[in-house]
Amino acid sequence: MGNLTPSAEKTFELLKELNSETPDLQSDVLISEFNKIQYHSNTYSYFYFYFPIVTHILYYKPKYEKDILKYLVGPNFANGTSEVHEMISMITETMKFKLNEDKYYLTRESQFWVTNELPKLEKQVQREIDICWKELDE
Repeated sequence: MGNLTPSAEKTFELLKELNSETPDLQSDVLISEFNKIQYHSNTYSYFYFYFPIVTHILYYKPKYEKDILKYLVGPNFANGTSEVHEMISMITETMKFKLNEDKYYLTRESQFWVTNELPKLEKQVQREIDICWKELDE
């Protein structure tokens, strides 16, 4: 796989410690390091890379959805998904597909978040879609 960037390594270390009791300061550092990773690839690989990380973080720290939900919505928008229900369905179906390939792809927490919390985030998903449209128009 090669060498991890310092931000990816720090993100991994912080993810191992993440739980609902993780202090905000430590969670803020996690989000900051996570946002520095800048994984470059095609939209599918990009989404598959970020999917397990984003869902795991949002299970424990839902307040960060505004900071990291873009990693799930952006690549799917780039592939033509631009309706809220379609986006949520796409993410849910991707979870099922990836788990059929590898049962360890997502943590139980990530699976719970996709199944139970993501469907409640219609407004937030729409906000991210709107941001994508705005960026496309610019």
